[in-house]
Amino acid sequence: MAFITKYTFSKLCRNLDIKKEIDLQTFKDHIYNDEILFYIFNKFELKYLFNYKNLLENDEQYIAEYYQYVPKTIDTKSYVFEKPRKLKYHLTGDCEFLNSDYVDFHIPKDITDLGLEAVNEFRTWFKSKEYAQKYFNGTLSNSKVVFDFNMKFPSKYNIKPLNENYKLVLELENSNTCKIKSEFEYDDFKENIKIIKRKRNNRFGCGISKKLTKFDYLLYKSDNEIKTKISEIFSNQFVDNYGLDNLRELFKDSKKYKKELLENLVIFFKWSFYNRNLAIGNRTLDKFGLECCNKCAENNRN
Repeated sequence: MAFITKYTFSKLCRNLDIKKEIDLQTFKDHIYNDEILFYIFNKFELKYLFNYKNLLENDEQYIAEYYQYVPKTIDTKSYVFEKPRKLKYHLTGDCEFLNSDYVDFHIPKDITDLGLEAVNEFRTWFKSKEYAQKYFNGTLSNSKVVFDFNMKFPSKYNIKPLNENYKLVLELENSNTCKIKSEFEYDDFKENIKIIKRKRNNRFGCGISKKLTKFDYLLYKSDNEIKTKISEIFSNQFVDNYGLDNLRELFKDSKKYKKELLENLVIFFKWSFYNRNLAIGNRTLDKFGLECCNKCAENNRN
């Protein structure tokens, strides 16, 4: 059997393609029997939930029917050490890399928007300053990185300086997905879902606001991208009348309620399979395009 980290499992659930769209009946049969939840989530969130539950269940026949090969992760140009690579799995539950934290460093969005040349320049500059080494030995100053950036990039590319609160480090707990709490109150879970749905319904009471929540992915897009997309759905005057700030606030609230629902469902899925072996078969992961951790492969050869 093979083991994967929470980070890798979550990434796999987002990247793994499904051979068909998830319709209402598929959602009710194979994710959760609640029609209202189906209409709250977009197709990417539905895919994520479908993958999360059914990979935990690890039904070989179902996997063969629904899933396709996972390509290498792409370089989103959002992080310093990001590059196309295959996701990793581990052969033992005590591999040191299975329980280590995932750490990378944000590339400012203004640099990312400039394209690959600027991104590569930032990465080279960041590495030449040895900021990563300083972070790991506890001597990195966020304000120093911000100061150095502001001395170099804003004037060269005519972009905004970073402020002192810029979030430089991305650090994710990377512990084994098999660590699941044995205690779970199903009635409390159902009540939580009911409360979140009620709060969401109170926030988005009219048909227009409910329709707008389908486009909450626009929260992190530019003003022009928001205007263009919303104008396609409604009218050219809609954004001006509704207000960009109001739209962003709506998108923010929509994402908040979705996140709460997703977190509750994931906890429920994990608990549902608590008494099963949650390690996934090597052959399954190989088919998905994952590769064995180098350390585990070396130990296995030895």
